[in-house]
Parts: sequence; structure tokens; C-alpha cells
Amino acid sequence: RALGPGAEPLLRALSGARPPAELGALLCNLSQAPEGRRALLDRSGRAVQRLLPLVRGPDSAELRRGVVGALRNCCFEHGK
Repeated sequence: RALGPGAEPLLRALSGARPPAELGALLCNLSQAPEGRRALLDRSGRAVQRLLPLVRGPDSAELRRGVVGALRNCCFEHGK
């Protein structure tokens, strides 16, 4: 429900040439919910592979902080 069917457009926007800095904070907030973490960690969506280049690449420190926060939050998701 946190990312739901809207996850793909959000991740596509992050893959663009100049992703909006606000998307990092949005991802970080969404990844605090278990549903958001599961959506990001879903292997078929390859979200983590899309997020990793953003840790070092973008010029926006705000975007980097948000992406790092989202990845950190995903570390709290336990497999069942």
C-alpha cells in the first residue's frame, strides 16, 4: 500500500537525468513502513539496483541522504 502500483513511476523518475531532490525524502519516509520496505526489496522491481548509483552520483545532497536513508531502512526488513 505504501508504494503500491505507484512504485514504478517513482523509481523511473529517480533513474532520470536529473531526479528531483524531494524524491529522496519521499523514498526515505515510505521505506519506514514495512509495506514500503517490501516494495523496495521486491526483486522483480530491481529498486535497490536503481537506488545504489544514486548514493554517489547525484549533485543533490538532499537526494543522496534520502536514498541512503531508504536503503538503511530496508536493512530492518526481516525475511520470513
